[in-house]
Amino acid sequence: MQESNSIRIQYVDGVRFRRGVVAAAGRLIENAPHLDAINVFPVPDGDTGANMAGTMRSIVRSTGDSLEKSIEKMSALIAESALNGAKGNSGAILAQFLCGFAEGVKDMPRISPADFARVASLAARRSCEAIADPKDGTIVSVIKDWATHLSSKAHEYRDFHVLLSDSLLNAQASVKATTEKLAELKSAGVVDAGALGFVYLLEGIVDFLENGKIEKAILPDSAPLYNVGNPPNEASKVAVKSLEFRYCTEFLLKGSGIDKNSIRESVSGMGDSLIVAGLPHCIKIHIHTNDPDKVEEIVSAFATVDKRKVDDMLVQHKRLISDGRKVGIVTDSSCDIPAELRLQYDIRVAPLRLTIDGQEYIDQVNIDSAKFYEMLPKSLKAQTSQPSPGDIKKIYECACSDYENVVSLHMAKVLSGTYQSAVAVSSGLENLQTLDAKKLSVGLGLSVLEAARAAQSGGTVEEVVGVAQKAIANAKIFVTIDTLDYAVKGGRVSKGQGMIAKFLNIKPILEFRNEGQPVTVAKAFGIKRQESALIKLVRENTWGKSNLRFAVSHADALGTAERFARIIKDEFGVEPEFVTEASPVLGLHSGPGACAVAFIADD
Repeated sequence: MQESNSIRIQYVDGVRFRRGVVAAAGRLIENAPHLDAINVFPVPDGDTGANMAGTMRSIVRSTGDSLEKSIEKMSALIAESALNGAKGNSGAILAQFLCGFAEGVKDMPRISPADFARVASLAARRSCEAIADPKDGTIVSVIKDWATHLSSKAHEYRDFHVLLSDSLLNAQASVKATTEKLAELKSAGVVDAGALGFVYLLEGIVDFLENGKIEKAILPDSAPLYNVGNPPNEASKVAVKSLEFRYCTEFLLKGSGIDKNSIRESVSGMGDSLIVAGLPHCIKIHIHTNDPDKVEEIVSAFATVDKRKVDDMLVQHKRLISDGRKVGIVTDSSCDIPAELRLQYDIRVAPLRLTIDGQEYIDQVNIDSAKFYEMLPKSLKAQTSQPSPGDIKKIYECACSDYENVVSLHMAKVLSGTYQSAVAVSSGLENLQTLDAKKLSVGLGLSVLEAARAAQSGGTVEEVVGVAQKAIANAKIFVTIDTLDYAVKGGRVSKGQGMIAKFLNIKPILEFRNEGQPVTVAKAFGIKRQESALIKLVRENTWGKSNLRFAVSHADALGTAERFARIIKDEFGVEPEFVTEASPVLGLHSGPGACAVAFIADD
């Protein structure tokens, strides 16, 4: 049935309500790119339009087969669909608005214009209540202004076309005023993106009532109307170097009788932009935080975590600034690469697990390399294990959310089950490619750095994979061993061999060859001869090659690593890309005092 502006619409039931929501979704989805372009508050990460559009798509998909005539039941279905699909700050607020609307029409099969005005006021209050620190000049203030206008004129409305057309004018004026209410908006010369998204929803409904059909509406003047100066992408111009709270974190909780106020109190100190929205059996939590895992640990005590999403807002912002990085890089914590390079190139790391004298640790989370090497000589038993599937899944999902494609490089599968576990976890992710790097430590680190640089320069996923595969094929790594005690302890060398090596002061050198198997390639008497033998191996393997890139790691042997760095500079004329402490994976098997030199060269 098509509604016409010649017909007075005196009531809305479930069928009409869904039609209006679908029309609203169409208008917002069409204008989502514009919302992304002007998204500068609370974080200029350029995703408000995508988040609100994703929320509306979830509603349309979930309610597509419903012919429910009761507005009570239809609004409840729409509210839960919004919660399930709510994305971002504005998406969560929109979901709470719809939950408040569903609460207001309880026990009602249809509503009149006066009913609608009353229910809209309740929905606006619920939206505001869901936010820990609501700001004037955002979507909540526009919703509040709109609902207040409706309430003040409720007695005048006799049909929905008049009600919505009149209140739309008020909402449009309110969204224009947001520019002057927040310094970030005024500086960029834009309105609040979430607030404008709400106005687009209203415009979609009004257009439907006037034209009688749902179709894409093109408003050539909509951008100049709301965007002062009409810049193509203001979000990309508001550069920030750091964020107080970096991760946009969302959880969907399912259960019964979930206490929203208790949840809000329990996580209020974990970050900002906190929104706790939903129904007693379904809650959406949105927060900007630096510790998503801790937030999950807290909220999981209240109900089952049905969905989790973590977006790195600093990465999203940097992508806007750099104008085009589309490929993310993931590795595991056997990859030796300094933290500053991981941060510079946004290299995500799945942490391995360590067990030291029965106590489990998460590598680089609650134990770092320095602490590990302090504990290792005193330990009776130490071992490593691959990252848990849950840890890998979280890293992958986050990276896939931040980038169009992801390339993941892991330590040699002959040395660990990490690669196989990564492949298993990634099987359901179409935009992720997993590679066996056939090395570990700085051998893996150099390959990861090559791939990350290709991604940072704007390479396509095919180009990044090609660079990574070439680096994997060309990378070589040699490791000097100071003591065989840990090889004996791990059963890789017999006690007799270990005693003879110690007595004769034999110092072996290992190379990780082919698929990553460790092979003894030299033995020397004493440290100095061992170092000379390693440099000789490097010299032989780089002869006739150009563009040498070196990296050095050490197992509590900084002095040795620095000597190798100086020799490399003198011998080959280049500084190592980096010198870093080796991961526990290398140190556990090589023991303290070990040092690794890796290099990549062009033919």
